[in-house]
Amino acid sequence: MNLIQIRQIQIADLKVIADLLLQLGYSATPEQLQKYLGKSDRTDEVYLAEVEGKILGLISLIFFDYFPTQQRICRITALVVTETCRGLGVGTQLINFAKTRANEQGCSKLEVTTSMRREKTQAYYEAIGFEKTSFRYIQEIDHC
Repeated sequence: MNLIQIRQIQIADLKVIADLLLQLGYSATPEQLQKYLGKSDRTDEVYLAEVEGKILGLISLIFFDYFPTQQRICRITALVVTETCRGLGVGTQLINFAKTRANEQGCSKLEVTTSMRREKTQAYYEAIGFEKTSFRYIQEIDHC
């Protein structure tokens, strides 16, 4: 495979971003993404992996301070590689990029969450050194 470039997303990427998110089970239109990405108070960073203009994958990151341990953490909030490119090392390159960004942001940990039903994804994360340390519970908040 040729050299993979990792770059921040651009407005011109909205369709491919929507397609990649759909592979993760998230439905978002290019219009919804444009509105979200236009928010000035966003705390995330989103990057694409590409080779010669062909998009291979996406990663999004957030950086936050975690009070209980007084540490700064980088969380991968989305990671997806196009189906035709899985198993070629694209995901690992994106994770290595996340480690670099985490280091630049002064983070002491890199964490990732994934659906309980994605057993192959969980096995992949464990194979590359992530440790399963907790459960995540979610509750919707009703807005008045």
